[in-house]
Amino acid sequence: DQCGTNSNTGQAFATFMKIIYTVLLHILLFVVRANPLRKGLSIGKLRRDQGPVILPLSRKLTKLGDAAAAPSKSYYVGKIQIGAAAPEGRQEMLVFFDSGSGQVILDSTRCTAPACLKHHQYSSELSGAPTVNANGQIVAPGTASDTATIGLDSNDAEPGLVRGNFVRDLVCLGTERSMGSRMDACAEVILVAATNMTNQPFLDAPFDGIVGLGLEGLSVGSDYNFFGRLIARAGLLPQFALFVPNQAEGGRAEISFGGHRPDRLAGPLAWAPVVEPEAGFWQVTVKSVRVGDRTLDVCKDSACRGYVDSSSSQLGVPEETLAEMEVALGLKDSQGVRACTDGPELHLVLEGGLELTLTAREYAEVSETGSCNLLLHPLHKTETAGSKKIVNKESRAGTALSQSFILGEPVFRRYYTVFDWDLKQIGFGLAAGTTAPSSKTPYEDEMPEHTEEFILLQTNEHRKSTGAHHEL
Repeated sequence: DQCGTNSNTGQAFATFMKIIYTVLLHILLFVVRANPLRKGLSIGKLRRDQGPVILPLSRKLTKLGDAAAAPSKSYYVGKIQIGAAAPEGRQEMLVFFDSGSGQVILDSTRCTAPACLKHHQYSSELSGAPTVNANGQIVAPGTASDTATIGLDSNDAEPGLVRGNFVRDLVCLGTERSMGSRMDACAEVILVAATNMTNQPFLDAPFDGIVGLGLEGLSVGSDYNFFGRLIARAGLLPQFALFVPNQAEGGRAEISFGGHRPDRLAGPLAWAPVVEPEAGFWQVTVKSVRVGDRTLDVCKDSACRGYVDSSSSQLGVPEETLAEMEVALGLKDSQGVRACTDGPELHLVLEGGLELTLTAREYAEVSETGSCNLLLHPLHKTETAGSKKIVNKESRAGTALSQSFILGEPVFRRYYTVFDWDLKQIGFGLAAGTTAPSSKTPYEDEMPEHTEEFILLQTNEHRKSTGAHHEL
């Protein structure tokens, strides 16, 4: 009888432990599902087959000057959310995604400059996010924190400066995305919360902040780089891709994180290696430039660089090449839509023989007066990009832009562009037309329509060089 009693007691205990184990397992699974940042890399890799996160982008147009023939500038903006693990507690902000910078910079409640007060402002206090020094250490109460001064220049508009403190917080991709795309994609990063910024170009800028998508060399450190942190913590594939429809066709622009959309391609991707990736720029080697069958003098003696820059609405060209290119293209004094789309093809030959071909539909536009504007912008020999200052000390000198091209919106209009973080290469493929397909793809369901807004931005007729002095 004693043996029978012990056996029954043992069975009851074993059954009880199984119940406790099952309950704990269900609690653990619930916590893991509710907190994607705590999953770890192994779980993230298992979720990669769910496809990329796709965000729709709205096109915001600004006028560069008040002349009727002045060119316009495009900003493609989308939504992010900051702070709090639960989506309903996050702060939503409108940002533009910049492949030519390396920080997350947000207008904040710490800033009372006129340019700050015109936008939605991020509150670190609302998030409960700590202020940190440049090394990532939390600032002790009552002590001064490190500050950063960051120069921003899209190469076709007024350059500007932002000063700010460092804050560690959660940055998540916005809620507007494709049905079936992963439900959450967040990364804890150190961001720059603005304490001051110049009026130009930020006073009338159609965004609340900037998410830099440059390589790590453009960031203060690895903890500052949004995409690097995102692929490490959210388990995304190490690619992002940008689709910009030709404006004559209309359609919605979009950016995808964690891969690209094959249905956006009209042909295969061709890859170009990134040159000096340690510098942080998505830059490629330009071996030669042709207009029609004529090879221009630029890049003949030594190869040029091409910076693939989503913040530029024009094609930046070396200052000494601009006149030769304008003559070769022959559209400068043309009138009317038909004449403005009837120019020769412009060819940029990259390393490995990859050739980017732009038509007049990409490199020219008709102004309000009916004249043809070439979307070309001169780059001066003295210009630099990518300088950083921490606590008023220059931690990195800018990269000289002599013998360089800025591959901006004219290239994105023609080519679906894929940025590969791990392999340090850029893929270019002819973009598919934006004509609506006969049936929706899984990516198209429940996606908002492309929107466009025109904003008058007053700037000087001739922009300052990046070396110009600004007071903050």
